[in-house]
Amino acid sequence: MSKKMLTKIGTALAIVAVVVPPVLLGGIWMDLLAGAVILLGSYEIAGLKDESSPQWPMTILIVVVVFVMRYCGTMWFPVTAGAWIVLLFIISLFDETITSDQVVYTFTMSLIFVFALQAIDRIYASGFKGAGMLYVGLACYGCDTGAYFFGSFFGKHKLIPRVSPNKTWEGAVGGYFCGMIVSMLFGIFLSDTMPNDLVIAGSIILPFIAEIGDLAFSQIKRRWNMKDFGSLFPGHGGVLDRVDSLLFCLMIFNALMIWKGIGV
Repeated sequence: MSKKMLTKIGTALAIVAVVVPPVLLGGIWMDLLAGAVILLGSYEIAGLKDESSPQWPMTILIVVVVFVMRYCGTMWFPVTAGAWIVLLFIISLFDETITSDQVVYTFTMSLIFVFALQAIDRIYASGFKGAGMLYVGLACYGCDTGAYFFGSFFGKHKLIPRVSPNKTWEGAVGGYFCGMIVSMLFGIFLSDTMPNDLVIAGSIILPFIAEIGDLAFSQIKRRWNMKDFGSLFPGHGGVLDRVDSLLFCLMIFNALMIWKGIGV
C-alpha cells in the first residue's frame, strides 16, 4: 500500500473519530460541528480571489448570512437571499479582487450551506437523530471510498477528464454500488427509526448524487486552477473537499423526507 493511500486512510479515521460522537449526541454538539464546518468552508470560499486580500471579513459575512437564512423563516428567506445577492454585487463593484463569477459562486455556496443545514434540522427533528446522519454519511462516503479503491485498482476508462482527470467509470460504478449496499444494510438492519421505503429510495439515489456533488466541486476547482480547496486534512485537502458530496446528499435527502411527509 502506497504512502499516499496510508495518509488518506489515517486522516479519514481521525476525521471519523472527531465527527461521529457529535453526530450521535446531536443537540449543541452537532450544532458546534456544523458551525465549524460552515466557518472553515466559508473561509475557503472567501479565499478564491486575490491572495493578498484578507479573507476573514468575507468569511464572517458569509457565516452570518448563512445562519440568518437558516433561521429567518419561509416568508423572509427570499428577502434575505435577494438582499445577499445585491450586497455581493455592491461589494464586487468596489473591490476589484472580487469578480462576477466569484459573486455567483459565493451566493450559490451560501444557499447550498443553508439547504444542507435545513436538512440536518429536519433529520434530528424527525426522530432519526444520529442514525439519519450516519445513514446519509454512509451513502455518501461509502460511495466516495468505494470509488477511490475501485478507481485505484481497476480504473482504466476516464469518466469526465475535463472536470476530473483521475476519476474513472470503474471507480464511479464501484463507488455507487458500495454506497448503495452499505447504506441500505445500515438503514434496514441497524436503524429502527427510518421507514424502509425511505431507506431504499435514499440508498438508490444518494450515492449517485454523491458522485454528482464530487464532480460539481471538481468543476469549480478546475475553474480556479486549484487541486484542493485547502490543506487542513493531509491527503484529503480542505473542508469543502471533504463535505462536497455530503452537502449534495443532505439537500436531496431533505427532498426525500419532504416527499415522505416527514417534518412537513
